[in-house]
Amino acid sequence: MVFFFLVLFGFLSFTSSQMSHQYHFINIRKNWTEAQRFCRENYTDLATVNNAVEMNSLFKTISDVSYDVYIGLYRSEVFRWHWSLPDGYNVETFQNWKDKQPDINNNEGCAVMDNNGKWFNDSCDSQRQFICFDATANQKYILIEVNKSWREAQEHCRTFHTDLANARDASENRNVKNTLKNKDVWIGLFKDAWSWSDQSNSSFRFWNSSQLSNIRRDQDCVSVMVNQTGKWKDVQCNTTQPFICFSELKSQSTTKPATPAATTTENRPAQNTTDGGNTSSQPTQILTTGPEQDNLILVHENLTWTEAVSYCRKHHVDLVSIHSEELQNRVARRAIHASTSHVWLGVRYTCTFIFWFWIENREAGCYQNWASGHGPRGYEECRLSGAMESTGGHRWVGRPESERLNFICYTCADIK
Repeated sequence: MVFFFLVLFGFLSFTSSQMSHQYHFINIRKNWTEAQRFCRENYTDLATVNNAVEMNSLFKTISDVSYDVYIGLYRSEVFRWHWSLPDGYNVETFQNWKDKQPDINNNEGCAVMDNNGKWFNDSCDSQRQFICFDATANQKYILIEVNKSWREAQEHCRTFHTDLANARDASENRNVKNTLKNKDVWIGLFKDAWSWSDQSNSSFRFWNSSQLSNIRRDQDCVSVMVNQTGKWKDVQCNTTQPFICFSELKSQSTTKPATPAATTTENRPAQNTTDGGNTSSQPTQILTTGPEQDNLILVHENLTWTEAVSYCRKHHVDLVSIHSEELQNRVARRAIHASTSHVWLGVRYTCTFIFWFWIENREAGCYQNWASGHGPRGYEECRLSGAMESTGGHRWVGRPESERLNFICYTCADIK
């Protein structure tokens, strides 16, 4: 059964160096949100899958069980373009759309290349010829002169070659254009609203064929179907089932056993509780030990917003989200000890839907404390994230997410 993955995805050798996750099967039934919290507290996060090699490794951990398990993929509010070839390429690095393309009203499109090498989006169910990419062959680009839907074309290319052809820079775009024989063909660019719990940009998808026509929008979380050789399906997030966590391979020597015993405190990662407990290799963390704030940690390390998210999720639970005045006051009392003028919060701006949202629960919050000219009624632009003033009124402001600031994590105790 494991060999199935190695045959289905002809690029095993092409992606073997991309194995970065170690997976842990947790045989406890939880809903998706509870499973996410468990994984963040005890490992790194709910499982992310970057490529076929990692999917093969994940499936090994559950091949002896007979029920479906959660992974970290969920339906978000933001639709994004991805390259089919799962190598982490940034879609924004190179684009070659036709005028007035892509159609922003088409939220679930797939990309077509015309005979001029320009792109346009179309329904993924349309029937078209397509171009495959083969990383191991002398002829890297192969025109398949059979009409298929985009998903069918992707599966064909992954079965017999490497993947649908990507056009991630001008050189690749020319290579695809020179192969298409004046036809409009599918390329490996698709748009969806599925995101990973750890906020990585993995474009790897392994849907069961029945999912291609599933139009329900109340099933926002993803399960691996053990009886379908590991294919994925969407389910309601309040379903309770076992799940898969992951940890980074670089921490393999200290990885905790993947058993229910991981819920005990002695199996959780050690956390510094005072400045005096800090070591030279760790950022300074300030954790109040009183009952009021024993789950808020100020980290005296200047990181970008994305780096701060990763740090909090690796060492604690997440960047702090603020949904009440009481929590605002608690976070403010942490912020006054920061060494930067602002501290990162777990709120970010989406250009696609033009609103601010808290990353912990992936929705906009009701309680707000924005400074004048910031937030929903202020100046907004792409790649803004939210920060709190360290002094003064402790208002929230939008800052470029590349800026380096202290930040506040929260840990295991519930935030109310």
